Amino acid sequence: MNPNWSADECRPRLSRIVVSVWRKLVEIVRVRRERARIRCQLTAMSERELLDCGMTRSEIAYELKKLVRRK
Repeated sequence: MNPNWSADECRPRLSRIVVSVWRKLVEIVRVRRERARIRCQLTAMSERELLDCGMTRSEIAYELKKLVRRK
């Protein structure tokens, strides 16, 4: 930071950074919850049901382990 800046000049920038970080965290939590819900649904499915959907257990495991930014 520039030592000549006042605290009032830094607040808007800091606020934007905090909001941006907060939104990213909220999105990560949302995705994790969604994946947990989907994982429970897929776990409850039989092998036959999975095959009807065109999926295998190993494909499901691979997709669910992806990081948020890769999806």
